[in-house]
Amino acid sequence: MAITFRIHPAIGIARVGDSPDEFFVGPESPGEGPALNSPDGASSSPGTYKDAQHRIKRQGARFRIYACTEDASGLLTAAREVTASEASIEWEVHLVNGKAAGPRLNGKGRRNADQPESALVIDAGPNRITGVNRPSAAMHGTFQTTFDVQLGDLLTDSAGRLIVLGGHGRSQSLPGRPLPDFADNDGWCDDTADGPVRAMVHLHGAASAVAATPAWVVVAPPDFAPPLGNVVTLYDAVFDVMARRDPALAVSDAATVSFTRHIYPVLRCVSQLHHVSELAARRHGPGGSQHFLSRLTELSSALSQHEDARREIFEALRSPRTGIGRMPKVPSLALQKAPGTTLTEVQYARMERWASGRFEPDWPGREPAPLALEELPETERPHALDRAALDACVGGPFFPGIEVSRLVLDDRIYDAANAFRIDPQLAPGTLTAPMAVPWQADFNDCNVDGADWWPAQRPNQIQRGGERHADWVPPEWSGPGTERHRAMVEKWAELGFVVARTVDGAVQYVEEERFITP
Repeated sequence: MAITFRIHPAIGIARVGDSPDEFFVGPESPGEGPALNSPDGASSSPGTYKDAQHRIKRQGARFRIYACTEDASGLLTAAREVTASEASIEWEVHLVNGKAAGPRLNGKGRRNADQPESALVIDAGPNRITGVNRPSAAMHGTFQTTFDVQLGDLLTDSAGRLIVLGGHGRSQSLPGRPLPDFADNDGWCDDTADGPVRAMVHLHGAASAVAATPAWVVVAPPDFAPPLGNVVTLYDAVFDVMARRDPALAVSDAATVSFTRHIYPVLRCVSQLHHVSELAARRHGPGGSQHFLSRLTELSSALSQHEDARREIFEALRSPRTGIGRMPKVPSLALQKAPGTTLTEVQYARMERWASGRFEPDWPGREPAPLALEELPETERPHALDRAALDACVGGPFFPGIEVSRLVLDDRIYDAANAFRIDPQLAPGTLTAPMAVPWQADFNDCNVDGADWWPAQRPNQIQRGGERHADWVPPEWSGPGTERHRAMVEKWAELGFVVARTVDGAVQYVEEERFITP
């Protein structure tokens, strides 16, 4: 059986930050949070999301090479990481920001229609790096032939793994350009991006180098509530696309539905939203019947006496096929240009099986502790990297989204021969081109008119001191309009992060590292 070299994660996620030199690596094993210290390096502020000067650290996407062996059916039978100790690895990354030439979210046509596309697309070109502990090398492009835009940096760790850092969260415009819209602002650019990651692997003593199966990297805004998950993650969304391609991933009659692995994550994420959303607290806060974490003994049981409780929850869900259901809509009635939130078809099918009692009641009494990447069997590590990166991202609704656009729901953008991978022939910048420009304007409007967009990524209300539901964004620079959008462009890095803290034996999710200037 032939050995192939593959880059993992298949889709890596980097995030912007205004710290000039400090960074951390994003999640690398399902259920684990990011490692908040720079690998192989000292930090002025270990264990925090901001540096000693209160600037947000960039999140790096770390890529590894795996030598993989599959059997005739395509099942992975062996996998081991290949590092600089046995090979020379030349990495190549091509980042592009095409937002200024991307499609308008409101109306038809593209943004900046009166300008040539060549002046709007910020293309850093292919950038290469090889070796161990290589210092960061910046990737630059140009906007409107006037602005130099740094889309990110490349560096390597002590094992020769690649780390991609994004931009510094700097959004800029031509002189005098207003910021009226949450998504379509002509004359503006930011420093998010996406593009392919490639590698040539030359084993010591081998006659020639071999190309590894490529990956993709996305540079996104920060995740301001990392311990809290989305009800539909980007992994869920991509898995659903893959299930349409591969029946083995779909929920068939023979498929096992596990309460612990498939049902509990949905119930947990819904119940935890009350930490970052006052609206969610009204429905799913502690003490209420819809706070599912306080009903796990009942909800994890497959006994018929609990079927009514299970079915009541399921029947409230909106069907991904028909849109029918009592699940609260995002957006609100004032923003009905996007479809309401639904689970994916795979998630919905699993919940349907659970409601009817056809599931494994395997709840151990408490949430299983996550395993570090090194604790997993070697054959599970490649996909664990894939999943961990996407689990920490929004899987919908895409209006336009946080990390990527709804293009991720289109089967045509994926590599036909490699599951969970973007087609390497896709143009760099495609996934983020439809996103808001600049991203801060959309971030500012996420709770306008009663909407409750993506609170597990961009909190609406948080616990600050003794206040349970304090506004996360200061009221004076929250909401639509040029001046308030500008405030977010200028001050986004002053906002705090939601972190988990144990108080009197109980886990609480509280805001820290908030430094708002007058």
